Parts: sequence; C-alpha cells; structure tokens
Amino acid sequence: MTNPPPADVPQPEVAPIPPGAAELLEGMSEEQASLTLGLGVVVQRAAETEYILHGLYAHLGGVERPYTDKPHETVKHFITKAKNRLTTPANERIPAQARAALLHDLDLCTASFEERNRYIHSCWVYDDDVHGWRTVKGTRGLSRPDIGLVSSEDVWDLASEFARLRDNLVAWDAHFFGTPGDPELDVPPASSKRL
Repeated sequence: MTNPPPADVPQPEVAPIPPGAAELLEGMSEEQASLTLGLGVVVQRAAETEYILHGLYAHLGGVERPYTDKPHETVKHFITKAKNRLTTPANERIPAQARAALLHDLDLCTASFEERNRYIHSCWVYDDDVHGWRTVKGTRGLSRPDIGLVSSEDVWDLASEFARLRDNLVAWDAHFFGTPGDPELDVPPASSKRL
C-alpha cells in the first residue's frame, strides 16, 4: 500500500484539453503528431524572433520606444528596413565587421521566415511511398502551385533555427542597444526587448 502525498505538497495541475480537441487528435499517427507539435513550435519561435526583429529595427532607426515605430508592419518590412538603416552611412554605432555579421543574420531571418510561410500556408498530405509530407501552396503570380516534400524533422530543424536566430538577435540588441552587463558579477548585457 502506498501512502498518499502530504496535503501541504502542491500537486501539479494538468492543463485541461479544450472541448473538441481530443476529436481533432484522435487517429493521428506519430508522424502527424510530431508534425503538428513541430509546426506549433515553429510558430512560437518565429513570433519571438519577429518580436526581437521589430525592436532591433526600431533601435537601428534611433527610436527610443519601439512600440511607436510601426509595430503593425510585416516581418519582411522589419528586415528590409533594418538592413537599410544598418547600411546608412550615419549608422556608425555598429562597427563595420559587426554590421556584416548582423546583415548575415538578417538574411538568414529572411530565408527562415519564407520557409515558415511555406509551412504555415501549405496543405500537408503524407506520402507513404516517400515517407514524407507533400506540401501544396498557392504561389503569387504563377498559375501553378508550389509543391514540396518535407519531413517532420525539417519542421523541427526550422524551429531550432528560429530559436538560434532569436538568441543571436537578442545578443545583438543587448550589445548595441541594451543595458550593459557586469562581467565581474557574471551579469551579461540585457536586451531592452524582453521575452
């Protein structure tokens, strides 16, 4: 016989499954569940990256309060304008070598957000013959769809890439626009945008 836990020890609460969710998950294969969870993580990490991108874009423009600088715009706008602001001769706050590395990260953000858009806006069908997901997405300006082959691992790789980019952008923002840290106390610089 086991003893019940003491009453003073808090028991973890299990989040309730929303009504109707069980029916949506019923019958999902392991591959479908992995893809579904992976897409959710991609969306979350991409949103965090976009949040930091907006702050970086605003700071590069000399804006003290980022929420006053077009927070409603698209991530493509933030990246394009951040690059423009970064390459203007007046932007001497960031040394040339750091500027090149930040531009490289912004290029990687562009590629990752394009891939995110393809994943999020595609119809997914599992192809047993190739053991992968066929994606079908409409393409702007073309009369044929974009058809791709993707694995669940590709989705998780993109989620990891967004986490890496988010961390890099936080470090850039902290270094050039955040509050200075204290190396003696092992306190790193902090970004002005908090996650």
